[in-house]
Amino acid sequence: MGKITLIFRILQLDKGAIEKLSAPETHFRGYSSVISVLLGLLYGFTAININLEFIRTFETPILRQVFIPAVFLFSGYIMMLLTKVGLTLLLWAGSRGLGGGGFLAILYQITTIALIPSIIALPAFISLQAGTPLSMLMLVSIGVALIWIYFVCAKIVEVVQHFVPWKAYVAVLLAFIFFMSIYYIILPPPT
Repeated sequence: MGKITLIFRILQLDKGAIEKLSAPETHFRGYSSVISVLLGLLYGFTAININLEFIRTFETPILRQVFIPAVFLFSGYIMMLLTKVGLTLLLWAGSRGLGGGGFLAILYQITTIALIPSIIALPAFISLQAGTPLSMLMLVSIGVALIWIYFVCAKIVEVVQHFVPWKAYVAVLLAFIFFMSIYYIILPPPT
């Protein structure tokens, strides 16, 4: 129960919780994997709900009820895993670029927690992918999620890399700018 409390404290930007969870004797790897799987499944379930009309177009019940939903769930997990790996590498690169020690393994485990606020914006992100128009609430949810993720990542980098706060915020800002530019490059143009 203590690790779950630490996770909630990290989401509240508690530096002491980040220090405790990043300690080698904490053994957070299993929790990190479970959080990644749960976030991926949640992403997959949201994709299923948004693409329900598409799923209903398949003629056979086995495709509609088993295979296509399984593909969405699996792709949700893969998408979350790729996001986690990409964000971790960018945080690592930004940290190293500003003179930090790197500590890739610690960043990889704790970056999972930084992605938890993405739950708020999942419907909006998937609507963007599906080409569905976004409501004002969806736009606000994207903004809140990205700002929250930014601040959690900054606190993680500050503690793990032993940075002064401004250096951590700059490292994460650089990572976010690069992440968004890559997203913009691979995003298909609107039709």
